Amino acid sequence: MAIAAIKYTAGKPQETLESLAREEALQIKINCRAYTITMRTPGQDDKLALGLLFTEGIIHSREDILSVSQIPAPHGDHTLVVEVTIREEVVRGKNLFNRSIASSASCGVCGKTELCDLVSPQQIITTSKKLDICLIPELLQQMHARQSVFEHTGGSHAAALFSIEGKLLSVQEDIGRHNAVDKVIGELFLDNLLSQADILFVSGRVSYEIVAKCAQAGIPFLLAVSAPSSLAVEFCQKKGITLVGFCRENRATVYANEGNILQQANMLQTFNNQPHETSYF
Repeated sequence: MAIAAIKYTAGKPQETLESLAREEALQIKINCRAYTITMRTPGQDDKLALGLLFTEGIIHSREDILSVSQIPAPHGDHTLVVEVTIREEVVRGKNLFNRSIASSASCGVCGKTELCDLVSPQQIITTSKKLDICLIPELLQQMHARQSVFEHTGGSHAAALFSIEGKLLSVQEDIGRHNAVDKVIGELFLDNLLSQADILFVSGRVSYEIVAKCAQAGIPFLLAVSAPSSLAVEFCQKKGITLVGFCRENRATVYANEGNILQQANMLQTFNNQPHETSYF
């Protein structure tokens, strides 16, 4: 799918049409009971459901399955339910419904089995603050300079929290991008400093789960090195979160709530004066 966005190149805004990887929620039910939810790119959902149940050891052969059906979810615009009916003798004695397997394009909705659990906080995030687009290269550099695990392994994600003025509040790394976000939010939560956080910056892409964490923490600006998913953009639009993707040395793309971006006359000069470094993401 494609959406209208504002792309900044060397500080100059330009309207653009951006293609997004589609992300929607899929609920899997076993014998009419909710089993798990996964975030995925739609398509081949019956195969996804059966593959998950097979790799989890719930089913072992096609003979274990009585039927598979795909039905619209009872609520929500971006959901689908796959109902798998399994022979009772196959599931008998298995403790299936006291746990949930939640996954996305890399986890994030852990603990959710009902589609209504995915509803984000009802409160819309409002802010009078404006993000200076010229700060992005500096924020990126601050986060990268503290990615020691990535520097040594190339195998970790990072998340950072900043004030609107660009003051670094926390940087954390983890092999899981959702874990990195949980760590920076948890650090400021423990120190009673979460109210100072205006900007969440992540080193990868943005999916629904990252937006949900940002919304739960009440952070109005979400920046990412890579692209957002369609559902991430939609939730940011609804929740008032300003979403900026493809944040690099001299460019960034605003996908949601662009009214919170500060546009200055000296943007072009500021961006052109930024040092050019080799991309490390």
